[in-house]
Amino acid sequence: ESFARYGTAPSSNAGAGNLAPTKLHLEAEDRANKLMETIVKTNEGAMERYQQWTAAVDTVAAKPENAALVKELRELPVVKTQPFHFYTQWQKRNPEPSPKTFKFSDADEAEFLRGQYRKSQYAKDYLRLPHRDTGAFLTIGVFHNAITCTPNPKSTPGSYLLRIRIGAAKDSPKERRFLQVLKEGKTANTSSLLSTHQISGTIENPEILEVPVTVGVSSGRSFRVREKVDSKTNGADIWSEAYHKTGTGPVPALWIDWMELEGPLKDPAQAKIKALLTANSEDSAGARKVIERFAIQAFRYRAPRPEYLEKLMGVYETRIKAGDKFQTALKEALSVVLASSHFLYLSEPTPENKPRLLNTLELATRLSYFLWSAPPDETLIALVRTGELGKPEVLAAQVDRMLNSERSREFITGFTKQWLRLDRLDFFQFNTQLYRDFDDGTRDAAREEVFRTIEHLLRSNGSIRDLLKADYVIVNGLLAQFYGLEGVTGDAFRKVPLPKDSPRGGLLGMAAIMAMGSNGERSSPVERGAWVLRYLLNNPPPPAPPNVPQITRLNGQLLTTRERLLAHQEQPQCASCHRSIDPIGFGLENFNAVGKWRSEDTYQALDPNGKPIRNQVKTWNIDASAAFHKGPAFKNYFELRNLIASRPDLLARGFTENLIAYSLGRPFGFTDEALANTILQRALKSQFAMREFVQALVASKEFHIK
Repeated sequence: ESFARYGTAPSSNAGAGNLAPTKLHLEAEDRANKLMETIVKTNEGAMERYQQWTAAVDTVAAKPENAALVKELRELPVVKTQPFHFYTQWQKRNPEPSPKTFKFSDADEAEFLRGQYRKSQYAKDYLRLPHRDTGAFLTIGVFHNAITCTPNPKSTPGSYLLRIRIGAAKDSPKERRFLQVLKEGKTANTSSLLSTHQISGTIENPEILEVPVTVGVSSGRSFRVREKVDSKTNGADIWSEAYHKTGTGPVPALWIDWMELEGPLKDPAQAKIKALLTANSEDSAGARKVIERFAIQAFRYRAPRPEYLEKLMGVYETRIKAGDKFQTALKEALSVVLASSHFLYLSEPTPENKPRLLNTLELATRLSYFLWSAPPDETLIALVRTGELGKPEVLAAQVDRMLNSERSREFITGFTKQWLRLDRLDFFQFNTQLYRDFDDGTRDAAREEVFRTIEHLLRSNGSIRDLLKADYVIVNGLLAQFYGLEGVTGDAFRKVPLPKDSPRGGLLGMAAIMAMGSNGERSSPVERGAWVLRYLLNNPPPPAPPNVPQITRLNGQLLTTRERLLAHQEQPQCASCHRSIDPIGFGLENFNAVGKWRSEDTYQALDPNGKPIRNQVKTWNIDASAAFHKGPAFKNYFELRNLIASRPDLLARGFTENLIAYSLGRPFGFTDEALANTILQRALKSQFAMREFVQALVASKEFHIK
């Protein structure tokens, strides 16, 4: 077993449709200790049978008539390198003595269980650990490396709270004091990472971690917790490394006392929907009220036309005549509403196909989807009803209110992903054998840093200049450890001051940005240089021409990254663009493929098939000096950053163009130049305060026109 699955007892008040919260409580030690005891007993028994079988093979192999076969088998390469393979090879050539006599299905199973025996010592070591009578340790790579919590099959779908009473072992290293919470998929061996948490509690003084989770209807309903590891290896590489060093696996770092799953919790949104669908009477009059009320909400407070409402009632009546019950017939009519284009799309009709002013309801809807990605709330609708929303000062106040709300994170994440193309962070798998600490949890934290930094600037109305250079970062304990920042613990992202010589602060110092400028194994000056030109300097390079010679043609040569790219520039069709791109990328080479600071780099030559050539390795000190094409020179990353930070107007221009495109739902075009200039002029007066860009855009006539 790769993890322990705890059974779940049905709760007396759990059941489909019952919204009363139930609590599932699991004591971690109940199954863990028995599991480890069973593993030791099973593996030792298998090893004893394996030794009996191999002894029987040795007896038969020692007979003179088998001498030629034994010599042949001993000469096999696989047996020379790993002598224990002699027995599986023997069984292929000579069926006796049969592994089945010793309760193995075949020689392969016998060999597999022999390999498993080496893990028995790890299980024995586990059984000698203290505190097993009150909790269980999480292992890595084998056995009890996760605890699974599964709600009762009849539990009502909805929002739940997963609680874990947990502590870290006294001598466990800081980098191992992190817990991952995963949700299992519908099929076996599939799961998705929900969150990563830094553990500050100890075994003597545990903390109670609370994690909001959702129990779905048809999706996976089980939740797992494990020590933070790479999802591709599940910690098997860490276990093997420790085994080869010490003869046993890594010492467990995290201890769990118990787990609880409580829910479904009260959800205001569900309560609102329930009220929306409640009928005063289960007849045509009651159905009409529900359908009309539902359609008004679905169409964002726009009342449906009478004839449309009559057609919906026709659907309801047809189902009633067919014998459906009230609720079933009602669902049929409501599903038609949810399939309507007026629900699926924002409706801003222009009958004469000419520009027109939005009415106040349309303005409220456009504003709400811009800043909240959701329909307008009651406050906006109340201002629509009174006509106050059309007043500039009232509209500006609403923009501030909405940006101050937690709901504006929908705008922050949606816009930032689109503006900075953060989807590239998921384009490829990072080599976690080379960069073990950049696993899924760290990558998620790095992505979140970008969002939280934009959020901080919007909330505080900070300057967009801070995206180019800042004396602080917005990080949590996990990312602070990755960056080597001391004194930061916990899962909450917060503003952390930086030492004067730190390369962090601003987009260029963020791991997510630098990681996107790599292929998961090596940094790419070309990708990074092009990214800076495109997003920070608002001077995107043109697309690559066709038939560009691939730089992989140099794989067999021991060259530095700079030498490889300069050789690439010798091609005329490449030089015109790369002379602008590459120097910027050279200035960022102190960041490795996952955004950690370094002073040297290494390259191993590859053969034509892309495989490493043994003993063909080159190591060099990184030279981050270069010069902008037809521009100033810089000696290192810090001078490059200062030069880029000296032109905030270029970043502001690109930011403005992308903000216009996002808010109006169409690409930025030449007809938007005047709007962009107006926004920039207003933002400049406030030293490019980020909130001013949004305020200027919402106040513009373009935002009020369809």
